[in-house]
Amino acid sequence: MAPSPTPRADLSSLVASKERFYFALSVAVGIAVYALVGWLLWNSAEARPIIIMYGLLGILASLAMHGFLLGHIRGNGVRVSARQFSNLNAVVAEHSRIFEMEPPDVFVLQSGGMLNAFATRFLGRNFVVLYSDVLAMAEKTGGEAAVSFVVGHELAHHKRGHLKWRWLVLPARIVPFLGSAYSRACEYTCDRFGAVLAQEGAVSGLLALAAGRDLYQQVEPRLFANQVESEAGFWTTVSEIFASHPHLTKRVGALLQAGHAVPSYSPIAAGVMPTRVSTPSARVRI
Repeated sequence: MAPSPTPRADLSSLVASKERFYFALSVAVGIAVYALVGWLLWNSAEARPIIIMYGLLGILASLAMHGFLLGHIRGNGVRVSARQFSNLNAVVAEHSRIFEMEPPDVFVLQSGGMLNAFATRFLGRNFVVLYSDVLAMAEKTGGEAAVSFVVGHELAHHKRGHLKWRWLVLPARIVPFLGSAYSRACEYTCDRFGAVLAQEGAVSGLLALAAGRDLYQQVEPRLFANQVESEAGFWTTVSEIFASHPHLTKRVGALLQAGHAVPSYSPIAAGVMPTRVSTPSARVRI
């Protein structure tokens, strides 16, 4: 799995407008909440010990949970290096160079068949974890680009500071739906960043999350994206409102709208399916 020779990219134009909006709103809420807590600490002798106690408990609980998670990952996962999964290590290094950032610590972890990856941060150190079934996609024809996209997507979370500034936007979770809306906007941004690094694998990487690593090449992406219209309904909308990630149909549609090519293995691209397929509609808004 060799890294693609992508030049340094202008990334600022790729940030979803809603991410900027929801981040600014979340920061405003966060500052207001922290200012209120500070005012209570300064002016209320009765509230001071309660705030300090619950604040310390919250910090300790967060540190413990993240510590246990990272302990599990580092104790059971395979650390990626120049001698361990060297091809993946080269992709991470090249993507990090393009993003002009230090490469994070990357681990491959067995997941019992789950297809996922995530970025996390603990005590100032950045981590990316790929479940083993994601990496296994690189063994299939065209799968290398899909894995490259997934890696680029997770690195983008670190590049954009989504984890670094989590403490600042955390109080915004008290506002119904604001935290999840910001999270979904961040996912659109990271899809765009990942697509710049691995244009051939952008759509494939998302289709693999929908259909699995063994079947994703049988999925026609435009038909899948058009499900935004055909499967629209009350519960579909509600399920996304509460979710941290946009529906995959919308994410694929957003990439197709941005001009990313239909993969060559697509039944329609290969001329196997004569069905007329429309471009995903403007209902996919980012």
